[in-house]
Amino acid sequence: MDIALLGVGHLGEAVLSGLIDSGLPPAQIWATAQPPERAAALSDRYGVEVGTDNPSAVAEADVVLVAVPPVAVGPLLSAIGPALHPDATVVSLAAGVPLAKLAERLPKGVTAVRAMTNIAARARQAATALAAAEGTDLTEIEDLFDRIGVTVIADESLMDLVTAVGGSGPAFLYYLADAMTTAAVDGGMDAVAARVLVDQMLLGACLHLQSSDEPPAALLERIATPDGTTEAALDSLNAANTAEAIRAAVIAATERGGELSER
Repeated sequence: MDIALLGVGHLGEAVLSGLIDSGLPPAQIWATAQPPERAAALSDRYGVEVGTDNPSAVAEADVVLVAVPPVAVGPLLSAIGPALHPDATVVSLAAGVPLAKLAERLPKGVTAVRAMTNIAARARQAATALAAAEGTDLTEIEDLFDRIGVTVIADESLMDLVTAVGGSGPAFLYYLADAMTTAAVDGGMDAVAARVLVDQMLLGACLHLQSSDEPPAALLERIATPDGTTEAALDSLNAANTAEAIRAAVIAATERGGELSER
């Protein structure tokens, strides 16, 4: 399978890095980035062909991953359409761009797929959701994204919510990590030690959560010893309506995805 990755920014580079790390041969990947200096730097860093011309990059591609901002997706698809293989699959990583808008810019026979992944692709730990027209065989695309994490199939009507939870979700965790690290430093801890402690705590907790069959609420209850330090912390979070703030953040991100689809 030959792959073109168009518009290698932060997310695109995370996907590129994860795919290379998974063992995908660099010779099977063509990529584009702007400006030319960044394209050259990416080529040196990953050993893949990176240019600035999108139609040239897709000429031999079986799968085209589109990693440009939502507003740039339509013009890009119109530009690469004539250069696409008749049976190519185009996968948009952009938030809020519906399948119908992808399909109307692509030649007949080209398959359109939406994918929402996240920055953890760099560590091959991304959570990716795929959506396509009913009856589309997503086996190859699912296998591709399984190289950089875990992949699920979702109905397109849920993709804005998926974007909020899976795509924007890492930012929630980084927000928590930053707040906890700052609190530790403010309390007198060395900054490096605080970062190591918080990072490892979050990693360990996430691995425990992933390996457990119990819901998060059950794990939470188990470690909250009555009158203990964890219970005091949870009381403070509850008093601040933290759960409601998180729900509001998910709703805000979901609504923004819907707004993007209307542009």
